[in-house]
Amino acid sequence: MLGGLLFRCNQLETRVKVTKEGILIPEALFKEMLGTYVKMEQILETLETLAYEDALKSIEKSKEQVAKGEFVECSISDLEKVLK
Repeated sequence: MLGGLLFRCNQLETRVKVTKEGILIPEALFKEMLGTYVKMEQILETLETLAYEDALKSIEKSKEQVAKGEFVECSISDLEKVLK
């Protein structure tokens, strides 16, 4: 982890400060790291879902229902139009 942080700091030509309390990093780098963490969590959640056969069957059934017109897809902003 620390090696990756230092490598990324080198790429960005920025510095970190190591203190007794911890590591101080620039805000922009922290936001980038947080964004990467969130993306990794989303990928892991997707992989966990796809690992369950029942979940895959449910997804496939939903796709078939949408294709048959039994359900409709819409955005939240279009929901009122669809419900009328």
